[in-house]
Amino acid sequence: MNDSTSSQTSQMLGLAPPTNGNLMSKKTMSGSFNPRHLKRAALLLAITLALLIPATAFAVPGSGDFIAHYSENGRQMTGLYNMIAKICLGVLIIVEVVLVSAIIKFRRRSDDERPVQNHGNLMLEAGWTSAAVVFQIWIGVATINVMFATEVIPDDIDMTVEAVAYQWDWQFVYPDHGGLVHGDLVVPANTNVKLEVTSRDVIHSIFVPDLGIKMDAVPGRFNYWWFRADGPVNQVRVDGFATVERQEREYVTTRPDFMQTRDDATARTISGLEQRVSYLGRSRTVEEVSPYAGYNAIEYQGTCTELCGLGHWDMYFRAVVMTPSSFRQWVFDMQNAVTEANGPDVFAARCATCHGDSGQGQGEQFPTLVGAARVVEEGQKDSHIQLVLQGKGVMPAFGQILNDAEVTAVVNHERLSWGNSGGEVTDEDVARVRESLGLPPFPAGGVEPTPTPDLMAAGERVYESCVSCHGRQGQGPDYIPSLAGSSKVNGDVAALAELLIKGADSDQWPGEKTPVARSMTDFQLASLLTYLRGSFGNEGEPVQPGDIERIRRDMN
Repeated sequence: MNDSTSSQTSQMLGLAPPTNGNLMSKKTMSGSFNPRHLKRAALLLAITLALLIPATAFAVPGSGDFIAHYSENGRQMTGLYNMIAKICLGVLIIVEVVLVSAIIKFRRRSDDERPVQNHGNLMLEAGWTSAAVVFQIWIGVATINVMFATEVIPDDIDMTVEAVAYQWDWQFVYPDHGGLVHGDLVVPANTNVKLEVTSRDVIHSIFVPDLGIKMDAVPGRFNYWWFRADGPVNQVRVDGFATVERQEREYVTTRPDFMQTRDDATARTISGLEQRVSYLGRSRTVEEVSPYAGYNAIEYQGTCTELCGLGHWDMYFRAVVMTPSSFRQWVFDMQNAVTEANGPDVFAARCATCHGDSGQGQGEQFPTLVGAARVVEEGQKDSHIQLVLQGKGVMPAFGQILNDAEVTAVVNHERLSWGNSGGEVTDEDVARVRESLGLPPFPAGGVEPTPTPDLMAAGERVYESCVSCHGRQGQGPDYIPSLAGSSKVNGDVAALAELLIKGADSDQWPGEKTPVARSMTDFQLASLLTYLRGSFGNEGEPVQPGDIERIRRDMN
């Protein structure tokens, strides 16, 4: 075998280096495809995506700074987040510096070099393990402290609001103010507010980033959150947080009127709406003039953060914080406002997402309203109203969402639009159908009476604090007045409420009772009186929170 043949054979078996011709061939190939270029391109793409993907969140209308600066517990959560973020950033920098240093120091400099093998460093490993333990304990203690401060409901709650989610909107009920129902969360400033969060259909989640509110809404149960908002003041940033300057009036939390004020001559004047919400989805377009422009208030944006169905993206609402005096005025305005409902507006806000802007529907699941028998036939009026009140299938029930005037307006809009001619219905028709279905009355004016079963259930819980004296059946010791068949319990509501609020100061029954209801909310006292008047053989009428509010006002 000659040298040429031997060389070719060795190359074929991989035992000899390639010839110059093969080297040239590889160089030519590397000119058209260089793995290093591919790695650089992949790295550049990864960096670009890492920067762009989070930035897409700001493409969502209404998105912005999700930092809770404007409530007491919100600032605590923000402080915890900032602390953990700084620790994580510090760990990242240390790890990356050590990693890059190790790569450079211990890299393989030639094909023949064998790097020095390191099998660990006890002091180094013990050091970073101890540091990690210390940081974990620090973070854990700080987190638990903030959790207790923000999640445990304090005893000095001034007001309760029920946040009720449904597909696809929100309803806020004010049991302390006569069962007032509203589509926005409106609260007084510098007031401890308890949110009772629930859902009527699927799982939702209430989120007001600026106020640090975030809680799931689960059907069939109440979840609880509390907050204390700063309100419409000159908010400035100090030490990374929003703080407040002194106002013209300093708020004082007292009972029973938790919104009393006192003058502060050193402070500035508050007037008008300090901030406007710019986006509320399709069904609730932002008006040129805010409905809260006449109040001393500040607006924030709230939404749902749970993927709850077709209209999830449209579940925005306003969170409005008012000065206490403006809040009192707003409550009065809402309780005394009787506005004409607009059928097209109600349809656009409540129905168009499923049934289309022109009632054309979307397949079998969301049927068309154009020419539908229930909509056009004269004899189907009650059936049409019943469907709106009770819902059916995927259609939510609007009986506790729309008052009689709103139901009338939207039903007539459907029966007289898009070529339909089904005949009009009246508020009286809606009230009659509502009563036949066993639903509580919901007249126009924005106030929904609290159902008696709800008052009885709440009153039974409040009565637990009375059992030690009055007994579970209303029959206590001989020296304690019996509640069973009591003329005081069944008689004048105002007199009984005054007895429980004033106690020994009562003009009717001096010295007989401690003021157990002085610190109760209007809803708690109304529910207790309803329970007493409907138990132990008593047959008194139920008492609404609005009745207690009027009684307190008359007492003052």
